[in-house]
Amino acid sequence: MSSYLVVQLYCTPMEANAIRAAVASEIARFPEFAGTHIEFEQKAEADYEMHLQWAADHPGQEPSDRAYFLLRAESPAGISEPVLREAESTVTDWIDSTYNADSDKVAEVQWGSYAGTKLLN
Repeated sequence: MSSYLVVQLYCTPMEANAIRAAVASEIARFPEFAGTHIEFEQKAEADYEMHLQWAADHPGQEPSDRAYFLLRAESPAGISEPVLREAESTVTDWIDSTYNADSDKVAEVQWGSYAGTKLLN
């Protein structure tokens, strides 16, 4: 049974690349994620929720080169729910502490995440 950690981002390409590297580094600390394959791709903007939230938090600012990105870490082995949740929290805490900590509660990098044994569509 495979296990997944998926993070959807609304950010710049430079931020997305840094987050991709952090995801790889952070999940490597978990032995349960040995052999994990990480996919990274820019997605078409089909869901505008993150874009609308960013725009509401940044009135009068253009989103410039912000886009949607999808990071998917897939482990060939089943990983227990507590370990998946811990890895998910580790990654999202890193995003918040790196990009969203000094912004007066305004998130510079919008994110959503999912961890589990079934990949959601």
